[in-house]
Amino acid sequence: MRYAQYIAGVALLWAVVACSSGPSKEFVEQATKELTDLKGASEKLNALKGDVASLQDPFAAVKQELGKVWTEKVEKDKELVDKANALTEQAKKLSEEVASVEGQLNSALSEAQSFVDGLATQKKGDEELKKEWEAIKTKITEAAGKVDQLAGQVAQLKQEVQAHTEAIKAKYAPKPAAKK
Repeated sequence: MRYAQYIAGVALLWAVVACSSGPSKEFVEQATKELTDLKGASEKLNALKGDVASLQDPFAAVKQELGKVWTEKVEKDKELVDKANALTEQAKKLSEEVASVEGQLNSALSEAQSFVDGLATQKKGDEELKKEWEAIKTKITEAAGKVDQLAGQVAQLKQEVQAHTEAIKAKYAPKPAAKK
């Protein structure tokens, strides 16, 4: 009888140890490493925010350069002004989109950080936690994809602004005096 209790006790202890709840050390390490990698998306976002900020008044430099010529001539050129206004409006919309994506990315990164920070107290096993972690990573990846997409749009807009600035200068900038 004593022998049967001993075997039952060992089997019970083995079952408790084998089925212990909580994530494995490997899963915790993997999630922590992946979180560090995913945080790179916020660096891309910060660079994008800087580019968008530079487009908030895209024609300020040329306005200053041309001075009175801007108010006397350029502002009366309907075609140039309409194009400049359209590009400025496009910059404003991109700024709003970047702010929206920033909210999504920061929310997803915060959720990921909370998830990783809470792993030590989790009672769920690796399989269940992996599903949750994959869902969180998907949110971050989608937001990072939007950041990349917006970066392309900002680069294109910068080129258009530069081309329009050159067109304005070509038409209205004072020409250098010819040397004799």
